[in-house]
Amino acid sequence: MVEQPPSDGRGASALPLRAGVSRLDGRFGYLAHVPRDASRPLQTLVVIHGSDFEHEAMCRYFAALAEEAGCLVLAPLFAPSGSVNPDPDGFKFLRSRHAEYDRVLLDMVAGVSERFACARERFCLFGFSGGAQFAHRFLYVHPTRLHAVSIAAPGMVTLIDPGRPAWAGTQGLSALCGNDLVLPEVQRVNVQLLVGSEDAQPHVGGAGQELYNHAGRNRVERLRTLRTNYQHHGIPVSHHEVPGAAHELAPLAAAAVPFLHRQLTALR
Repeated sequence: MVEQPPSDGRGASALPLRAGVSRLDGRFGYLAHVPRDASRPLQTLVVIHGSDFEHEAMCRYFAALAEEAGCLVLAPLFAPSGSVNPDPDGFKFLRSRHAEYDRVLLDMVAGVSERFACARERFCLFGFSGGAQFAHRFLYVHPTRLHAVSIAAPGMVTLIDPGRPAWAGTQGLSALCGNDLVLPEVQRVNVQLLVGSEDAQPHVGGAGQELYNHAGRNRVERLRTLRTNYQHHGIPVSHHEVPGAAHELAPLAAAAVPFLHRQLTALR
């Protein structure tokens, strides 16, 4: 079940969304929320759905933030529109034999920049669950494109560890995605880690137990391990376990909003 998006009291979440398609790969579309006051320069916030592929709900959750902070919200759909998805886990790992999802996203950002006059070179990024897997791996491969990233409840985490092969560690990123991890660039990005305090059930996804459990038995433990890993590597990170929340978008999105609002308004 998809939770209802919050309202800002002015109906922002009910405003029509703009639809578009990647120019690089026409199998993938997006939705965008453009704030009503688009006269000022717009920043860009990208929000990545989880394994449920509910990109519309993701977009509407951040509509009120878009109105307040003056940003466009871009919500890609990393599944072919109107057909069976042959690659349900591929987007989590940036690339697969079916698609180059990181490049598709960068193409969408370029497209909405031309269409709606929003920021193109650097943007803020939020991902929930499977989208959080995408988000923190995107940070490693494309840090120069990000101002900030909020990583909410990934099922599997990739530690910064050049001695361990991707995607448990970061060895071999260049072979997989064309770029090696450049730590000084990653250190320039503000990072938020979020997880529900009750999201502590043992969890193993499709990639196999050894890839999931290397950082902990569940999402809470894995986010704590990732926090320690980032702190060890000098990455500015805030970490918050949302009290009483399980594996739910609504409370984690709510916890992300103040962080993202600070990042976006600082860019004005």
